[in-house]
Amino acid sequence: MLEPLLDRELEVRRLEEAWSSAQRGKAQLAILWGRRRVGKTFLLAHFAAGKRAMFFAATQQAEAVELRRLHESIARDLGTTSVELIGGGFTNWEAALRFLAASAREEPLLVILDEVPYLARSTPGFASVVQSTWDHLTRGTRLMLVLTGSSVGTIESMLGAGGALRGRPTLSIRMDPIDLLGARAFLSGLPARQLMEAYAACGGYPLHLKSWDARVSTQTNLLRLAGTAGGILVEDAEGILNEELPDVGGYPRILAAIGRGRTRLSQIANEADQRIEHPLSILQRAGFVRRSVPVGAPRRARPLYELNDTYLAFWFTVLYADLAHVAGGQGRAVLARRKSEWERHLGWVFEEQARAHAARLVGAGELPKDLVVGKWWASTGPPCEIDILGLRGSRAALLGEARWQARPLGMRDLRALQQKAARAPSPIDDPVYALWGRGGADDEVRRAGGLSFDAEAVASD
Repeated sequence: MLEPLLDRELEVRRLEEAWSSAQRGKAQLAILWGRRRVGKTFLLAHFAAGKRAMFFAATQQAEAVELRRLHESIARDLGTTSVELIGGGFTNWEAALRFLAASAREEPLLVILDEVPYLARSTPGFASVVQSTWDHLTRGTRLMLVLTGSSVGTIESMLGAGGALRGRPTLSIRMDPIDLLGARAFLSGLPARQLMEAYAACGGYPLHLKSWDARVSTQTNLLRLAGTAGGILVEDAEGILNEELPDVGGYPRILAAIGRGRTRLSQIANEADQRIEHPLSILQRAGFVRRSVPVGAPRRARPLYELNDTYLAFWFTVLYADLAHVAGGQGRAVLARRKSEWERHLGWVFEEQARAHAARLVGAGELPKDLVVGKWWASTGPPCEIDILGLRGSRAALLGEARWQARPLGMRDLRALQQKAARAPSPIDDPVYALWGRGGADDEVRRAGGLSFDAEAVASD
């Protein structure tokens, strides 16, 4: 009995639509990819339930071994009659794929090849073999072939310009970690504050969220999952990174520098003590780092570089420097001495979620529908940052501050935000001022016309 599938309704609907087409004789080639732990295999297990399906999970072994394992998977999932038709097995992947296509001529068949990047390594030209087989399918074949993998770069190279599968898929789904609202489905009983803390540590990875125990405190969860040797939040980051990044290039040093708050190009280079232009571009293509410019500014504006994954940001900000101590049984001490880094990380996550909340308010019509929301900072003159800036055209119409602090924000915070209006791009005469805080803002702020949003509002639809 499979556990319930949470927060993947859109993906399931798209897969089921493709399956319906395959049943009608319109063969489907689906590509489903995303990082480890985002739930690809779990989703496909749910999708395959009740269908005539063959599931094959590739390993990092030689081509002959993989073909022998495929033979065994066909016997397991399609029955011994199919194995007898194959005889002694397959000599190459083209023969294997043609056999599976032939098995779908009379009756619909779902074929899932998991971790295709492994096959691309053991069989040079694997994507070209798929392309050739697909281009020569018999009309009316009722096959749905799903290729999936955790190496985002490898899959995207197959699909991109010059890739063998460019233009072939009838369905492409990139699965990314879920957002804060999706995390609620896994931890529905948690108050907003604890949900924000769980999300800050686990990110949007379903298996991490399922490992979080809503019955105990944040600190107890952190000690078990991030402060204990072998804990899932200790171990998973390296597997996610190794799937995409070469062993050489100094990538962890660059990511760790950004995790310590070094966001300018020169700061990162100094902290990492190496040339960073090429490895930083690799990190951006892999989706681990994002290049940010102030909202409304041209792309040539001086950028900041930020970690683009909540869990990896937690790992590099809080754990990375002390992994050896965690492995040595000193996780409790590590978490205690990294409390300020944990609080800084929480503040960063809350600010990110406040911007997402502001964008939802625009979509719901509670803020002007033409408002473009983002972060803004001054590129010249004295430093000035505005956590949430909303532009109508080129004019600032919303200024917001986000703080993860216990006490409600007050008039002092509102006045400080109002003073920043003079530095904002072309502010309108009467901009909206908004404060996002763990406990929102106090009554005086609301009487003065400021908007107030607490953690519960940020973590709700």
